[in-house]
Amino acid sequence: MSKRELVHDRVAAIKERLSVLAAGRSVKLMAVTKFRTREEAVYAVEAGVDAIGENRIQEAVVKWKDKLPGIPLHGIGHVQTNKVKYAINLFDSIDSVDSERVAGVLDRSASKRMAVMVEVNIADEDSKFGLKADEVRPFLAQAERWRKLVVTGLMTVLPARQENSVEEGRRIRQHMQEMVDLWRMCRSEGWPWAPLNELSMGMSGDWEWAVEAGSTVIRLGTQIFGPREDALPR
Repeated sequence: MSKRELVHDRVAAIKERLSVLAAGRSVKLMAVTKFRTREEAVYAVEAGVDAIGENRIQEAVVKWKDKLPGIPLHGIGHVQTNKVKYAINLFDSIDSVDSERVAGVLDRSASKRMAVMVEVNIADEDSKFGLKADEVRPFLAQAERWRKLVVTGLMTVLPARQENSVEEGRRIRQHMQEMVDLWRMCRSEGWPWAPLNELSMGMSGDWEWAVEAGSTVIRLGTQIFGPREDALPR
């Protein structure tokens, strides 16, 4: 079976499972194409994913400089302020705003309204970027001052499972519920500059739990493309 056929089959299987888990809700499937070729990314677009997610601005510029994917292109990696000018010209949404400094640079650099998401470090892990849970509401409450930014949702990278146990599963699910509760609380504020329609939560190792918890966007790489060659044992 060709790589194209494999990607198409995997996307079809994910979407079939997604329709069951979502129980009538709309959940978007984002293909994460970090270290994937443009050809592989195009296979995912052909297969019917809803968006493409790129972690690295430099890689994304090279991959999509000649022709955009034809579906929304999201920046999901940490935003370096010296790369902002490239990000705002390339991405339809930047899903990893994690500080007032980044938000301010984006707002000053954008020539039009820019969709963004706020990244949340829901488990307060030292190894991850993002606002702490108790920082999110104050951050959003004053986000009106960034006139060109529209905060369309919250995004999180959940903790990795340390072991395959019932207790570990409960820990991860608890963080998911905390994220859903935070998202719903912030949405209830009704901020015009922060409609928060989306909750981007769930990756290849935990996406089914995330959908059951209430995520509206899942970000899958390995589940769609298989293991990266650079991650395979030599």
